[in-house]
Amino acid sequence: MQPGPRGRRPDPYARGPGYGANPFAGPGAGAGVPARRRTNAVAPRTADGGIGSALGTAIGFTVVTWAVFFINQIVFLGGLNQLLGLRPLDTQGLWGILFAPVLHADMQHLMANTVPAALFAGLIAFTSKKLWWQVTAIVMVVSGVATWFIGGVGTAHVGASGLVYGWLAFLIVRGFYNRAPGQILLGMILGFGYSGLIWGVFPTEIGVSWQMHLFGAIGGIIAASMLKRGRAGR
Repeated sequence: MQPGPRGRRPDPYARGPGYGANPFAGPGAGAGVPARRRTNAVAPRTADGGIGSALGTAIGFTVVTWAVFFINQIVFLGGLNQLLGLRPLDTQGLWGILFAPVLHADMQHLMANTVPAALFAGLIAFTSKKLWWQVTAIVMVVSGVATWFIGGVGTAHVGASGLVYGWLAFLIVRGFYNRAPGQILLGMILGFGYSGLIWGVFPTEIGVSWQMHLFGAIGGIIAASMLKRGRAGR
């Protein structure tokens, strides 16, 4: 056998293009890629967001709050508001950080929170349901802990309005953190449409938890600053 170019002998066992390819596949399928490597391919993940996530989250939260309200009124005669509401400077009242957002004082209170809560929750979940959970957790902790420290002793704070303020604040400011014109425009529209809620962060009305409103909004801004990465529709 004569030496090949540059004095090298040709390798009779050389693996040419198409080695390891499926012989029954079409021309060029898997050319040059060993079969054992292709079997490790992973299907792409489904996007976490969209209209399905938005509707599911909005409807789900609404169903939970209404169900809890009727169970509280019919079974417990409203007693859950005191038992699981947020009671400032009372260690037992710390449970309210988790449960107060789904409790309401009366039907008027529940109805006032239902539409904005469903709208804001759905808008955040449209971007990502995981993002909605993250924002919700941050708002609940910030508003709950702060209200527990500075709320009036002997009072019980209940209602989804802390989340409503937090979700709205998040939607208003997140576009500036993400540098997303579409989100900025949406935030401006929501801010203008719900500008009347600004009065809720001041102690202007007896029986209204301005603390939950104020620190809920602060929690939403904190969430927007912390959760700047990995969002769809930026």
